[in-house]
Amino acid sequence: MTGILRRCAALLSTAALGAAMTSAPAASEDFSRVNGTPVHGVPAVLASGEEEPTALYGLRVGEHGSVHAYAASTDHEVQANSAYVESGWSGVEGWSGTDEETDPSHRANWVVSNSYPNVPLPELAQEVGHPDLDEAQAVAATQTALWRVLDGVELSPEANDPAVIDLHDHLVEHSAGSETGEPASSVEVDPPHLELSSPEEPLGPLELSSTGDGPLALSLRGAPESWLVDADGQQLGPVHDGDEVYLDVAPDVSSGVATLHVRGDGVPLPEGQLFTGRDGVSTAPLVTAEPGTATSTATATLTWYPHEDTPSGDEEEPEPPADETPEPDTGGEAREPETETEETASGNHLATTGTWLSGLLVIAGALLVSGLLILVLGRKRRG
Repeated sequence: MTGILRRCAALLSTAALGAAMTSAPAASEDFSRVNGTPVHGVPAVLASGEEEPTALYGLRVGEHGSVHAYAASTDHEVQANSAYVESGWSGVEGWSGTDEETDPSHRANWVVSNSYPNVPLPELAQEVGHPDLDEAQAVAATQTALWRVLDGVELSPEANDPAVIDLHDHLVEHSAGSETGEPASSVEVDPPHLELSSPEEPLGPLELSSTGDGPLALSLRGAPESWLVDADGQQLGPVHDGDEVYLDVAPDVSSGVATLHVRGDGVPLPEGQLFTGRDGVSTAPLVTAEPGTATSTATATLTWYPHEDTPSGDEEEPEPPADETPEPDTGGEAREPETETEETASGNHLATTGTWLSGLLVIAGALLVSGLLILVLGRKRRG
């Protein structure tokens, strides 16, 4: 009897630990980092009199690949050990979707597309009339041109190298009116958030976009009784750029949240793409200065609720019964209207997907069996 209890306790304890581990999302390592030694440019003297260092950084964007990138702002320093993620320009206030003739993000894309290292030094030297233009001058001119078109930071004409000033002015002037546009995200899911009420049909569609031709890897977290399907409700095969996916949810799961993770390996990364600090880390945003190949990811969150959790707002209130008469006023204190307690008000709106409930049941069973085991062993010793 004691041996059986011990085996049961061990089995349930292992199951409880496994349930806890599988219910927690795995940590992702799909991010970029600044690596190597930066190429230092000539220090730039701003119109305010401040001196700012300039540099061309190396940004690791894949398991083995990296690209060069410039800092997009002077507000923060580039933290070499910080993790970066591809974020895209869309929605960045002041840089995209502005009232200007040419958005700053479009101008920044033109600058890096038409300067060093995307354009060789001899070509740049010929364009600006400085045959002796070197790498440090080109880096400083390109970096300061980005600061100008993105944040309006101006240079001091008298305190800087003439070659830097001339290339800087060339890039700033020609970026105005540019039709280059913003680079496409290397991997994207549209829409990134989707909410529905008790879906009778699969949730979706979610459209996948990629700059590459290869297959995209999909993973789903958060809803154990749900499956990814195509528009016909069939199991998915390999998915590529332009494909649509849906989430098919088991009928008995009335509410829940699921996160779709999309990963592309070896996808083309265009120049002019914006990278920012992962999870809001305080580090300068970076703009890629040349095309490359990256490992890129994107996510989408799907949420569904029971019908009663999403009232339409135009529901009619029920009329009181016809034979109901108001109570006479006794002159005493007014009765306070009954209100929902916090438990009642919120208890009916907690979404469950089954993962936490099953985990709690397993853990409770393990604790019960462990208690029985301790009781039996204690009696055996007394006997």
